[in-house]
Amino acid sequence: MLVVPSLANPHFADVHSGAARAGAEHGIGVIVYPLKDEDGKGPFLSARRAIDGVLACAVSARSMDVLRDGVAMVALDSEPEAGGCSVTMDVAAGMRAAVDHLARLGHQHLLHIRAERDAWTFTQRAAAFEDRVAAHHGIRGQSLAVPFQSVRARELIAVRLRADGLVTGLICDDDNLAACAYSAARDLGLAIPDDLSVIGFNDLPIASLLVPALTTVRLPAHELGRLGMEQFLASGTGPASTVMPVTLIERASAAPPGP
Repeated sequence: MLVVPSLANPHFADVHSGAARAGAEHGIGVIVYPLKDEDGKGPFLSARRAIDGVLACAVSARSMDVLRDGVAMVALDSEPEAGGCSVTMDVAAGMRAAVDHLARLGHQHLLHIRAERDAWTFTQRAAAFEDRVAAHHGIRGQSLAVPFQSVRARELIAVRLRADGLVTGLICDDDNLAACAYSAARDLGLAIPDDLSVIGFNDLPIASLLVPALTTVRLPAHELGRLGMEQFLASGTGPASTVMPVTLIERASAAPPGP
């Protein structure tokens, strides 16, 4: 069973695709279970005896404690110490690359649009943003926590941009949140990238469809699922922890700040 925080994000569909393909080669099916409010409760618990194990993807440490009770578990993009073995993506390196990219372009006032979700992957990004901004002399960095709710996220981003006219670079924890930033910028009469540069995370299909196309940190979701299933099939004989590299994909949404 692949446990995810949501079915709405295509990122998790790619994770499932990778896990399902690897499982099919060994006659193992993979069903997806979205954690309601990430509390680990619900029909999953009653079905525990019917499953062989859990691939827990991007869930909170609290939920991990519940999920690993009595079943084999592999942590995917989650707290590495929470499971018997783990496959993570180097999201901290991705955040550092995003900050460095904006710094090279000449941006001095950055805003991190942080996902309002209790998960290891997002705390890693937040910590990396703070550390990397501090490493660049003369750059100011702030953060804004927003929910994965498009209307509310857009409203919060617009309020912050309206209040702080110095911000010229945004780094968003997800491409969907970056799309909300595009909408907020448009509402405020700001042009991307002339007035505001935007970088996302994941490289979802929407990233190349936005106008201008979105610069983003590509996360290997399909490979994450595949390696997670291979870890599970190895039954403890494989490496305890695997860290996958990520890639900054440069597109038209990031440019030097305007005059």
